[in-house]
Amino acid sequence: MPSWPNSNETSDADDDEYMDEYNSMQMEYFQTPDTVIDPSFSGLVVESDHKCILHRQRPGRFVAFEGTDTGRRFIGCATTDGVNCGVLEWVDAPWPVILQRCLTKLWDMYHEENLGRVQDKEAHEIEVEKLKKELDSLANQYSQLVDDVSKLFDYQDGQKSHDMDYTSQAINELKEKKHQLEEQAKIEVQMEKLKLKKEQRCILQSQADIIQNTRKAMKEIQVERDLLKEEKKKLEHVISELLKVGHGSKEKLDKIKQVVMEE
Repeated sequence: MPSWPNSNETSDADDDEYMDEYNSMQMEYFQTPDTVIDPSFSGLVVESDHKCILHRQRPGRFVAFEGTDTGRRFIGCATTDGVNCGVLEWVDAPWPVILQRCLTKLWDMYHEENLGRVQDKEAHEIEVEKLKKELDSLANQYSQLVDDVSKLFDYQDGQKSHDMDYTSQAINELKEKKHQLEEQAKIEVQMEKLKLKKEQRCILQSQADIIQNTRKAMKEIQVERDLLKEEKKKLEHVISELLKVGHGSKEKLDKIKQVVMEE
């Protein structure tokens, strides 16, 4: 729940004004959507004295990047610390229902794919941790073996060189095995890092594709609206010409013209 200015900071009239504005806001305005950086629509609003409700500061320009509002521009609270006022005003109207369904489907696909990647990452982390534990266990075994061999050398000092060579060979084999396991663990860790970088690039590319498709759909809708407006003007002109020359029933033409003007 946002905190309002106390009586020491504002007058009673100002408090009443803040409360009236607060109560009149819809709950959806307090739900700030995720945003994406758009250089063509960013920064603070300086053209007007409009301020956010809670902080009384200049709002900022943002582009939504969440759900069916993806690509819609809005004016919202620019505060990043503490309580955020949310959306103050939508610049773009809600998208058509068909476009909203497409956006919902795209986001569902994105979240499903992202969930699979997270699960794969967790599985790889478990495998890497298992390899690390095995490597630590082998290192302990190796240290214990070195101690045992050292004691054996002290106890069997003077034995045949053949026995000493055999023991030395066993130690060398253990060292080689330890080195191989260490290299294998390093390769696994490096492969995991490369895979994570690739997944991050894929996520960024998916975000760019969603923005591009949204803008393309917006342009197509605008073209259709312009065509409808042009057809409306032509029809109005034809009706006016018919009324001037007296063709048809004047009463019917007036009704048609009234319907056109209402649209």
